[in-house]
Amino acid sequence: MLEYQKQIITEVVEEDGLLILSPGLGLFNILCSVLQLYTTGNHLVLILNTTDEQDDLIQAHMVDKGVHSNRLLQRIVYNTPAEQRSSLYRQSGVFSITSRILVVDMLLKRMPTSLISGIIVYNAHRVKPNSIEELILRIYRHENEEGFIKAFSDRPDAFVTGFAPLQNTLKSLFLRKVHLWPRFQVLVTDNLSQIDNNVIELQQPMTKSMDIIQQSLVECMEDTLTELRRSNPSVDVSEFTIENSFARSFDTIVRGQLDPIWHKVTPASKQLVADLKILRQLLSCLTTYDCVSFYSFVETIIAANSPSGGKQTKQSQWLFLEAGNRAIVESRKRVYLKPSDKEYESFESHLSINSHPPSKIKLVLEEQPKWDLLNQILKEIDHDCVKMNDGEGAPVLIMVSDKRTCAQVKEYISYYAGNNRQSEPFLNKLVQNFFRWRANITSLQGVVNGASTTQNTSTSSPLARSGRPPPNKRRRVRGGSSTAAASDRPSLLAESFRSEMETTLSSLDTNDEEEFTGIGPLTDEHEIEMGKDDILPTFEEIPANSLMTIQCYEDDMNDQILEDYKPSFIVMFDPNPAFIRQVEVYRASNPQIQLRVYFMLYENSVEEQNYLNTIRKEKESFEKLIHEKSIMAIPLPTKRKEKEITILRSNTRLAGGQAEVSQGSSDVIVDMREFRSSLPSILYAEGMNIIPCTLQVGDYILSPDMCVERKSMVDLIQSFSSGRLYTQCESMSAYYKIPILLIEFDQNRSFSLQNESDIRENIRANDLSSKLVLLTLAFPKLRIIWSSSPHETALVFEELKKTDKEPNMEIAVSIGADNMEDGEIIYNMTPQDILRSMPGVTSVNYRIIMNEVNNLAELVRLSESQLKKMIGEEASRKLYHFIHKKQGTLN
Repeated sequence: MLEYQKQIITEVVEEDGLLILSPGLGLFNILCSVLQLYTTGNHLVLILNTTDEQDDLIQAHMVDKGVHSNRLLQRIVYNTPAEQRSSLYRQSGVFSITSRILVVDMLLKRMPTSLISGIIVYNAHRVKPNSIEELILRIYRHENEEGFIKAFSDRPDAFVTGFAPLQNTLKSLFLRKVHLWPRFQVLVTDNLSQIDNNVIELQQPMTKSMDIIQQSLVECMEDTLTELRRSNPSVDVSEFTIENSFARSFDTIVRGQLDPIWHKVTPASKQLVADLKILRQLLSCLTTYDCVSFYSFVETIIAANSPSGGKQTKQSQWLFLEAGNRAIVESRKRVYLKPSDKEYESFESHLSINSHPPSKIKLVLEEQPKWDLLNQILKEIDHDCVKMNDGEGAPVLIMVSDKRTCAQVKEYISYYAGNNRQSEPFLNKLVQNFFRWRANITSLQGVVNGASTTQNTSTSSPLARSGRPPPNKRRRVRGGSSTAAASDRPSLLAESFRSEMETTLSSLDTNDEEEFTGIGPLTDEHEIEMGKDDILPTFEEIPANSLMTIQCYEDDMNDQILEDYKPSFIVMFDPNPAFIRQVEVYRASNPQIQLRVYFMLYENSVEEQNYLNTIRKEKESFEKLIHEKSIMAIPLPTKRKEKEITILRSNTRLAGGQAEVSQGSSDVIVDMREFRSSLPSILYAEGMNIIPCTLQVGDYILSPDMCVERKSMVDLIQSFSSGRLYTQCESMSAYYKIPILLIEFDQNRSFSLQNESDIRENIRANDLSSKLVLLTLAFPKLRIIWSSSPHETALVFEELKKTDKEPNMEIAVSIGADNMEDGEIIYNMTPQDILRSMPGVTSVNYRIIMNEVNNLAELVRLSESQLKKMIGEEASRKLYHFIHKKQGTLN
């Protein structure tokens, strides 16, 4: 362990705080070392926010350090029985537990909170105000003021967005101190600079076609950003820059600016936001996908934007620009050429595939430039390995960004090692699947039937209207300019795409029995089939010096990969700043190992720009954190509100309106699934007692007569579409006197149900406000509460509970349950079985019927209105029509 890592552990153990470390400096190893300290003695330590893979790595680390098997990390999962969990907690140890299980055990007193030695929060950047982790820490601090809280994170950029983000995070974690360890810290720099770095940086130029595609896509992004800024002048667009648009976080930046006015944003602007995401994905895929997979992605986008079935679709505006057309054409030319291309005559193609492609095309199948560079690197390594380890070679590690690239690099190395370059092209199988896939797209869309040949959507393209000139110079353009040409692009685009699909389909109209496997490399393509002679009596270990390993970047596992393989050569096929630091730490920890690193990067590419931006943003993030730490007010621990004794005055008609004193706690029964939201945390902070359980009816029970079904905007729309909300309101109306539908909005978004333009004068079946009107007509008892935020909901709940009795958990759980039985009442089973077999009678409402009527004869004599009051409209209609349906006369 390096000196700076020892210093970090000392600081973390001595004083509670939040540790923010630069990515790649060994945060996971520091966490394992801290946990190891608590494996001895009678400690009960809980760790939150870890994955199953991380738990396995922690256990492996403890085993390597000689920790006894009885003191290893124990995992509490969803299927661990409650009695077993309670028993394990009292035996002490280090536990990894999910937040939802822990908060339920704390609220139900299964967890001895006063005996907890401490809680460790990993990935602390995920902890947000009013999150379930904050609720856990609030309960812990309310009942245990002696235990420790320690938090870890290696995402400094997550603590610099918003107003006082570091201070708010410390407040949510109930911490007062932060430990900042950037890469440029003096001790870290000294530890990592003692070893000479043998790093070879290789900047590979892109091909001409790739460069044209990249420039065209960047041009489309610039036009899209310009149009987005013009369409939304009231939004702060200082961060809407082309540099920021290359990063994944740009989607969050855009939505953060537009969410407060999302109800006022036009559909065209919403489409522009979606276009920016698509363009960023295309720029990323340009350097990671092969030419066939990339073009299939492009054609998928075109197919999604082509009118089909006579219906007009929302189309991506960048497709109608000249730059967009240029990117599409160049993407195709990387795969094949058509007779209409000017390069067709001069290009000599020696490639052929087994299946029959469309006639009169010439296959190009341009390979990724990095593949040939990787081949040259491996040749150099093979040459140098002869001189190492007495000619036995040296281990080689190739690091890639994802599993798709891993599979393709493996396939390419095997292909080249087999000397197949002259026999068939490397992308042979892939291009066969591509043409097969195009045929499937044709049949799915019904393009051959000519369903979308007459669509004209030129008037819906703001980018096509504006073209390349600045948006403030909007003049009428006539003639053959690029803007005028763009107006005809939609129909031409669909027509061109349809004609190519028809050609592909006609050429593939053969009885090919080979199974279609899709586009792109498959990570599980090679299956091992065992034969009778495959199991040998003895096994021979493969020497490590002869291994070539291809791995994906996995933040917490990279350190373990380096320690396990101990490579002498590392090839970074894709750039990753965090892994570079992990290699630095590995070299400093193992100075005796001779290591050479090859760093591959596309020259003048978006890949290079993203790499440099990542390093720059990390440095800027730490500078902002250092500044905020120096000026921020130290957050004081916020205590939970205590229940106040209130004097209530009830109805004056009851005992003259005598004053009553509200005593005891304010209980709210909460369904388990509601802990995904922030409302339970806010209710607990406001002094209410949260009772978690599994409810069959409702989400929150405020009193014996009051049931609340909470819906966010997204959930409300989905519930209307599926019909689930109708059933839920029907159940609440059947069991509770005051059923309530709570429509809760996000506090960061507008308090608006729908856009002003979407509001209709008349009731329509597909309109959201119309559906709400119909719902209130169907259930007259239903109350609707509109809440602008979860904090407002907590205040509403507090007011509603002031004059009502506290709910009973056992009764609330039994309502609507299938196995609800009353031990004091005995029913005749035969009539009960007959009743439950009737239409409209469910496992939920059959007991209501048996409580209201004495026998089946009395049920038959009930009117439809009486049944409706008893079991609801839909069920009563089915049951009444079944009972009174005329079956004809018997002979």
